[in-house]
Amino acid sequence: MPKLRFGAVFAVILLLGGIAVSLRGQDQKSPNLEERAKIVNTVRLVNTAEASYFGSADSKGRYASWEELYKSGIVKSLQERPFFKTVQVSPGPEVIPGYRLDLVVSADGKAYLLALHDTKKGDHLFSAFSDQNGVIFLGSPLE
Repeated sequence: MPKLRFGAVFAVILLLGGIAVSLRGQDQKSPNLEERAKIVNTVRLVNTAEASYFGSADSKGRYASWEELYKSGIVKSLQERPFFKTVQVSPGPEVIPGYRLDLVVSADGKAYLLALHDTKKGDHLFSAFSDQNGVIFLGSPLE
């Protein structure tokens, strides 16, 4: 009977240890909530800027590259709104520190795909994706 009890306690300890290691590994992969909000809000800013640009008289019914959006002044005007005040982006490919923006507009200008990729090296990467539909997807590489 004592051997059976020892075996059961040992199995529970191993199970709890495995769960703790697994959870710790997941926590290291995902950015914290503040970082995640910054990433999502940056993608949301780009989506909103694209929608504003597409509806403007200057667009001729097409979406814009990041360079065109940034130079148009739409991004700056959106950043003056309360929701986007905390989202500070730059014109370069690394639009926020540690994240590179890839924005591809279709040849006819009627669609776009955007991805905001983590620029760190290693396994703990994180990205956000969206398109002209405005739905934002989050992801990380497979192990």
